[in-house]
Amino acid sequence: MKRAQIIISVLLLALLIAVNQVWGANTAATQFGGLTWVGWTSIGVFLFAIGLVVTTTDFARTFGFLARKDSAKQSDPIRRLTPAELTELGLKKYRGPAYPHPVIFNDRCIGCQACVDACPHDVLAIVDGRAAVIAADQCMEDTACQVECPVSPKACIVINTTKKIRARPAPERDAASYLTNVPGCYIIGDVSGVPLIKNAVKEGREVIEHIAAELAQAAPEPQADVDVAIIGVGPGGASAALTAHEGGLRYVGIEQERILSTIAAYPKGKYIFFKPDTKDWQGGLSVTGLGLVKGKYDEAKVESTAFENALEAELNRFGAEQASLLRDELSLKIPAALRDEFAPHLEEKVVKEMKSAFKQFLGKKNSGNLSETEWRELFEKNFLALDGAEQRAIVETMGDRIADDLQHKIPGDQRERILAVWLGGLTEKGVVINENESCKSVKRAEDGDYFLIKTERGGEKTPITYRARRVVLAIGLRGSPNKLRLPNEEMKISLEGQPENKVIYSLSNPNDYKKRHIVIVGGGNSAVEAAVDLVARREGSTITARSPDEMNKVTLLVRSFLATNVKFGNKMQLYQCVDNKLLDVRFGVAIKEMRERELVLMDVESSKVIETIPNDYIFALIGGERPDRFLQSIGISIS
Repeated sequence: MKRAQIIISVLLLALLIAVNQVWGANTAATQFGGLTWVGWTSIGVFLFAIGLVVTTTDFARTFGFLARKDSAKQSDPIRRLTPAELTELGLKKYRGPAYPHPVIFNDRCIGCQACVDACPHDVLAIVDGRAAVIAADQCMEDTACQVECPVSPKACIVINTTKKIRARPAPERDAASYLTNVPGCYIIGDVSGVPLIKNAVKEGREVIEHIAAELAQAAPEPQADVDVAIIGVGPGGASAALTAHEGGLRYVGIEQERILSTIAAYPKGKYIFFKPDTKDWQGGLSVTGLGLVKGKYDEAKVESTAFENALEAELNRFGAEQASLLRDELSLKIPAALRDEFAPHLEEKVVKEMKSAFKQFLGKKNSGNLSETEWRELFEKNFLALDGAEQRAIVETMGDRIADDLQHKIPGDQRERILAVWLGGLTEKGVVINENESCKSVKRAEDGDYFLIKTERGGEKTPITYRARRVVLAIGLRGSPNKLRLPNEEMKISLEGQPENKVIYSLSNPNDYKKRHIVIVGGGNSAVEAAVDLVARREGSTITARSPDEMNKVTLLVRSFLATNVKFGNKMQLYQCVDNKLLDVRFGVAIKEMRERELVLMDVESSKVIETIPNDYIFALIGGERPDRFLQSIGISIS
């Protein structure tokens, strides 16, 4: 029964009791409260019947609703693999689990890791440069992996689900030219919905080549100051600027922070993976010189000591010859300031690759089990038996392939070396970028074929105006970081004798902070990882507490709960730090007031002050505002 029905029944019963009390003393002995037992029985039966009817009606209505809901659920189509998709996967029938889980199409996957980052349950991982399902049984039908996959058709799809999966909002653009629905305005890089550094660099080169070809056919525009304005100078924007510079276009590069700030924002020592499974590195930014230093991602290709021992003299001679030739050829593509440093690594890499090439040339099935004598016989039969011209042709072919690999098939490198090579190359070639200049508006002119671009430089409020015939937007997805909205958020402090910001919006090097009182605001992966990195050393899934002379006092403030996309491994490391009393996590707590060396904390729901704690720095890791509003102000459609 409903609450109102119960209340009415109780009131009616109370009324009857009152009648009995008032009139009961003045009635006959056979009556009770003015009614005989027959009357009271009739009323009771009547009330019971009414209650039974009401209860039955309520049950019928409830079960009818549930039946309709179940019917609606059953009518929703269950996502299965289509015959075409089965053929693409090389299957006649899918024999995977019947419950919801993702499926990866390897030929579509670009290895951008978007699906891996989106999955909160560690169902996916990057294996050999592509996404792979490693724990299908952990899938909770989140479907964020499919939403975040940037390729079309999707490389990651969730099957055996009835959920309607909406596409991620992305600006409209032509896939071939990168032109948006606004004539003359192009968009490249992460902001276009297609992540990966390699893609951004490639798009940066191609968009400038397209613009150059277009302007060559267009009528002159005397009112334009520059041919192209490049807004945002991350990897894509830097590639575009360098291509424009080398192509003789008049250009202006506008960056609200520093050049390649997206790379600089990575933690120091981080290995950045380029996914080089195909030789398609293209762009103004060269990778020659990267991937030479041994790291955890660099695996030796030559494992047979018998092979090396049998042919040591020949391998060293051919390797040294090609190393000398390739050093002269490739060193010119490395910034001059880094050539002396990279040259030994380059020669070592060439020698190793020559050994691998010879092993592949001579080898056969089960060649890893060959003895030194058998390797020697293969070498004499398949190489020494050839005449000198044929031998030279084989060695030169090997050298050409190695040179191609060293320029186009680079696995990646550490953050510091990438910055050194790319910034050094931009400086050496004379590329000019306006740093610390923020773009405020982009508007197509009404009196000609050009755009009016208004910016502000540094702390100056006087706007700067550029007139550009074409515009390339390479602003990324980070946009402007979300602020804490405290009245004195721009406060400066002086802990090392030099003024610096108290509130910081990214953590690039945890080792810069030792024995400090730090508060981290946020509940996502970046906030959790920063909290752990400031109190412990991370080695894969294992963490070790910092030494006492490096330990920080860290408090993590979470307004409500941890975000649903926080990785399981990150949660476990956070809880381990909490259990070991390395850091403090507070849910439902926020900052009420910020002072130079302390913070006033409050309860989020009641806004009541909880306590005041000592504090040196605040890391506001609460994400950034997507640039959708800025794009829409230009007229770009978000689909």
